Amino acid sequence: MKKQTHLPDFTNLCPPEQNHITWFISLQIFFFFLCSIAGFLWEVAIFFVKDGSFTNRGFLYGPWLPVYGVGGVLFYLLLSRSAKKHPLITFVLSLLIGTGLELLIGWFLDSVWDLRYWDYRGYPLNYNGYICLWSALGFGIAGVLWVCVLSGFFARLWEKLPVPVRLGANTILVLLFVLDCAAALIFPNIGRGITFP
Repeated sequence: MKKQTHLPDFTNLCPPEQNHITWFISLQIFFFFLCSIAGFLWEVAIFFVKDGSFTNRGFLYGPWLPVYGVGGVLFYLLLSRSAKKHPLITFVLSLLIGTGLELLIGWFLDSVWDLRYWDYRGYPLNYNGYICLWSALGFGIAGVLWVCVLSGFFARLWEKLPVPVRLGANTILVLLFVLDCAAALIFPNIGRGITFP
């Protein structure tokens, strides 16, 4: 039997993150953190203008609000095709998905941990303070901006980064997020300006 001296190179068959599934998962992790951090900055800015002080909003301690991350990923997954048809469809569906998500998460936090991180009582067309007309309209506008404009730009930007950079960034962010979740489950971020009675 002849001894094999040269083995075939299998590395080009499926280089890291070159198949569609791994790239897509990597992109969704990136979108989750991008939207979570953008949501955190948005809320900090709103409360800074409103109260004149910096407040770390949300259940976690890090610079992210996962409700925005989940919303950004859901909007992208569910509405990317509708954006090609018409932005008005994207607006209505974003409004419904965002409002439903806000209601579900608000109710869950209130029921399980007796915590309220937002309270819309006193706003028009609110339901138990969990949702209101203004936040619903905000979700619609944000959905159109994200799905029709920003997500494509950030997907192209993400694709231009070298694979090791993408993998490293996602790994670090996921590890920090898991540690933050563990800490917040033991000691939730609560207090004046963060939670509502």
